[in-house]
Amino acid sequence: MARAKRTDRTEARRRHRAEQAALAEVESGDETATATASPSSAKGSTKGASRGTEKPAPAARPGIMGAFRGAYRPLNLRGDLAALPLIFSNLGFLAAMVGTAAIAVVFVLAYNDALAAIPVGTATTDQLSAIVQTSTIPYFLGTMALQPPPVIGAFLIGFMAKRGSWLTGLVYGIFVVIVATLVFATPAGAQGSTSNLVIGFAAWSPVGSALLASAAAWYRRFLDLSNPNRGQRGAKPQQGRGNTKAKAAR
Repeated sequence: MARAKRTDRTEARRRHRAEQAALAEVESGDETATATASPSSAKGSTKGASRGTEKPAPAARPGIMGAFRGAYRPLNLRGDLAALPLIFSNLGFLAAMVGTAAIAVVFVLAYNDALAAIPVGTATTDQLSAIVQTSTIPYFLGTMALQPPPVIGAFLIGFMAKRGSWLTGLVYGIFVVIVATLVFATPAGAQGSTSNLVIGFAAWSPVGSALLASAAAWYRRFLDLSNPNRGQRGAKPQQGRGNTKAKAAR
């Protein structure tokens, strides 16, 4: 009986030692897996942080001739006509229309009273020069906005147009003819043959405005292609999750 008890105790101690050894192996395996996973997770977080701070690669800058050719857009009559609501709601077109009407009003108010005292068609060059010298800014603005081709409005339309700059310029030129005709009906614009002036404005203002607006739109595209990184200046780099966590830890 005593020998059997000793045998059972020995067997129990053996099983206990075997269980302890198995537990130790499991724990050591977990520690090894954790140590292995830590560098990979650190690398992952480092990559995430680096992605957050990476700046976009600068776009390749084409040559002058490439930008010259790339800025050209062929005429798309059907597409431009379909996009009329978008074209005529452009800020440049609206600003040109309002600005031209305002300049016409300023021109009439500046010279109407002085020219009303002179009979139509009898004003000499010296008289007109003396009247203009009293206020030169309205004359300059009226010349740039109303006299064909209307440079200010056409350039503004072309530089801000998303598409259909020629069509927008054409419609603007017709609007300028209408405004100029109204100015010719006042004493400020009635010095001369009104009918000949209206014909000249109608023949040249729409065409000249369409050409100028197209040229301005081409020039804007040429600048964008020549300096593709111009739109990226001042852009703040996006922060990744790694940067956010690092700032929170600080």
